[in-house]
Amino acid sequence: MSSTEALQGWLALEHEAVWLYPVIGARFDGVAERARASYGRHRDVRDRLLARLHDMEVEPVATALSYDVNRLRTRSRAITAARQIERDIAAACLTLVGEASGELRTYATAGLRRAALAEITWGAQPKAFPGLP
Repeated sequence: MSSTEALQGWLALEHEAVWLYPVIGARFDGVAERARASYGRHRDVRDRLLARLHDMEVEPVATALSYDVNRLRTRSRAITAARQIERDIAAACLTLVGEASGELRTYATAGLRRAALAEITWGAQPKAFPGLP
């Protein structure tokens, strides 16, 4: 996998997170503030990834036409989905860390850290090596 492919994989997950968090916030009052904060962070990361790919003259991966709304039927399932998207983003960042060098590797490392902390914010237990299965 190339660095560009890894960036595209990360962007696809950020698109999903930008969709996910407003739905969680709208459906479950008790986590609305946390979902709003998560949405803002992921929107900013998504926009930076889009800009980075445009600067590289690469056509960014598009948002999916739909996402699985059934996994958000209960508060518990919504929190599980939030943890999972953060876990997936951490894994995508870790992949990019392995493929990239220089500033891009540093950027991916910061993304990995951000995703690992976000997963904990949604109630996950800390892991020694975030992003690994």
